[in-house]
Amino acid sequence: MQKFKFTIDGTAYNVDVKVIKGGIAEIEVNGTPYVVEIDQEQKASKTPILVRGDAQTKPGENKITAKAAPVPPSNRPSANTIKSPLPGSITKIITKVGDTVKPGDVLLIMESMKMENNILAEKNGVIKKISVDAGQAVLQDDILMELE
Repeated sequence: MQKFKFTIDGTAYNVDVKVIKGGIAEIEVNGTPYVVEIDQEQKASKTPILVRGDAQTKPGENKITAKAAPVPPSNRPSANTIKSPLPGSITKIITKVGDTVKPGDVLLIMESMKMENNILAEKNGVIKKISVDAGQAVLQDDILMELE
């Protein structure tokens, strides 16, 4: 509710605007209620209205026709892979191929969201392969190292 004070030809009016819907307003002038029509141009909404038709599909259009080929064993990640826990860039590689590691050993350091994160060994093993270089950007779940 909005309150206004008008002076017309020296007479003071206290106007309370109760509700405005479309071009009609409910107001109260010096305690007397009125329903008035607002004579002004209506503003168009700046938000576009999205109109979509129903999606039309042809029979059999969404069927999978070919089976995906299985991933060869040489490309399958093993249970001994160390993956990137989040996207970032490798700042320093602490270990090298052939090093023996135990749980809690720092393998490499990566920077993500302006913070340095230590990537630790989760189990005993020997570094079999290092798949990244210092300065390289990695995505989440990229393979960083493999253990034997």
